[in-house]
Amino acid sequence: MIKNKTFYAKTFKKYGRTPQGLSWSSPKTQEIRFLVITELLADEIKKSSIVDAGCGFGDLYGFWLERDLIPKSYIGIDSFEEFIKIAQKSFSKTAFLQRDILKDELPLAHWYVASGSLNILSSFETWLFLEKMLVHATKGIVFNFLCGVKQSETFNYKTKQEMESFFVEKGFTCKMIDGYLENDMSVMIKKDIT
Repeated sequence: MIKNKTFYAKTFKKYGRTPQGLSWSSPKTQEIRFLVITELLADEIKKSSIVDAGCGFGDLYGFWLERDLIPKSYIGIDSFEEFIKIAQKSFSKTAFLQRDILKDELPLAHWYVASGSLNILSSFETWLFLEKMLVHATKGIVFNFLCGVKQSETFNYKTKQEMESFFVEKGFTCKMIDGYLENDMSVMIKKDIT
């Protein structure tokens, strides 16, 4: 697998501050993924603290802002410094932190959300990323991933069964949604907070 920073530096240089600059195929596919995440979180958004892991330019926050779905608190995290600078400039009253999800200390929040963040990680990094989100989320996590058995030098595909097994082994129930984009699946893991 390629290095995250190298990959995004190239896409950003080529496409600039656009969804394609974050390796989305189009603004429409980014919006579709955001709609599914929003559907999964539904009435949780406004009453929860949310960390957007791999926030890019903060576009998910902007998507929610346009729909009057402002989280109780929001922190965007990304490892790419240029993305954080752009996000801070676009949403100056919102917190954005440059952190490596895999290595750095992370803030606690009710929910951790990741959209597109797993796409170029190695298999090991994917499981570590999900583990770290689970540890730092008090209510749960919502994320999407490339679903399938494809082999790629660039992109990371997981099967529905691999994802389900990973969470079932940890005692979690998965809510999964597919069919909205080819080779894409979204997952919600709710922690039992009784």
